[in-house]
Order: sequence, then structure tokens, then C-alpha cells
Amino acid sequence: MGKRTRITKQQLKHDVLLETTAKGTKFIEEHLNKVLIGLAAVVVVIAIVTMVTRSQRATEAAAAAALADASQALNAGFLAQAQVQYESLIDLYPGTRGARAATCYLGSIAFNQQDYNQALAHFNTYLDRHAGDRTLDRLALEGKASVLEQQRAFADAAAIYQDIAAHAADEPVAAARYLNAAIRNLRVAGAWESVASVSQDIIDIYPDTPWADEARMTLAEAQSHL
Repeated sequence: MGKRTRITKQQLKHDVLLETTAKGTKFIEEHLNKVLIGLAAVVVVIAIVTMVTRSQRATEAAAAAALADASQALNAGFLAQAQVQYESLIDLYPGTRGARAATCYLGSIAFNQQDYNQALAHFNTYLDRHAGDRTLDRLALEGKASVLEQQRAFADAAAIYQDIAAHAADEPVAAARYLNAAIRNLRVAGAWESVASVSQDIIDIYPDTPWADEARMTLAEAQSHL
């Protein structure tokens, strides 16, 4: 029989270490490509996001410039030219803030031309598809309320003015102005209880605004009808 060789604890520990190292090396070799591919994919995604972001910024900038040009024509009184430019902006830069604003401004142009149905269509298009910008939301809602007032839908117009006022509570003068517009419509509609209620709101919540004194007079008038 051959002579047995006793393996020492140190040799055994050394062999286990070699085996573990070999397994680790094998794992890295087997998965390295996957890791590299994963890293490459991340880099590609980052590059794409960067390109898209830059493209979106460029598009928004171009839309803003087109909006400024169209608005300059509008302010100069060239309504037909401004209308064409706003429509072109919407076609060229859909989804941009400039296009959303152009939709509202088209409503304003139609209102100025007393084409109330078209004006209402533009304001509703903005509110149905693009609402979310506080400034534009207010512009579209106020435009819609103005159209409804011209169409003698006074109760509906008053409700919108009250809604705008509720969202402008941090702007006392603006909020009181919208409530005063609501009172104007409620008064014509003969809704005296609502006139009294809204007038009292102005007196209680916005006493330091220019519409407080007028609200006191309308409150007295409303109470005489109740």
C-alpha cells in the first residue's frame, strides 16, 4: 500500500480558496458580457433621453417664438394674420405650451369677431385637451364664461366665474373681481339668493377690495327681493 499523505488544515483552506476564486472568475466570465451589454443599454437610454430633452427644448423655444410673432400681430390689430399664425403654430408645434396658448388666443379672436360658437369651441378644446396650466386655464375659463354671458346662459357663466374665483383665492383683488362678475350674471338671471350669498362672500372675505362697496349695495338689493 502506498503511503497516505495527510492534508493539513492550511492546505485544505488553500484549496477551498482556490476553488472559490475559480468559481468567482467563472461567474464573471459568464456574466461579463451581460453586464457590459446592460451598461451599454443604460448609456444608450441616457443619450436618447438627453437628445429628446434637447429636441423638446428646441421645439418649445421655436413655438414660443412663433407665439410671440403671432401675438405681436394680434396686438397690432391684424386679427386675420394673427389667426393664420396661431393656426400654423398649432400645426407645426402640437403639444407645446405655445400651441396650447394659441388655442386660447384663437378663442379670443373669435370672441372679438362675435363668432361665439367658434370661440366656445376653441376654449373647450383647450379645457378638454390641455388644461393644467394655471394662467391658460384661467384665460380659457374666463373666455368661456364671457361667451356664455353673450349667449345669455347667465347661470352657467356665473358658475364658471365662481369657480375661477375659488382657484384665485390667493389673489384677493382677482377673486373679488370674478365674484363680482358672477353677481352680474346672477342678478340678470334673477337668482337673488345667490346674489346675496356671493355679495356676502365678497364683504366677508375680500373687504379691502374695490368691489366690497358694490357688494354691499347688491346685497341690499338682493335682500329687497327675498
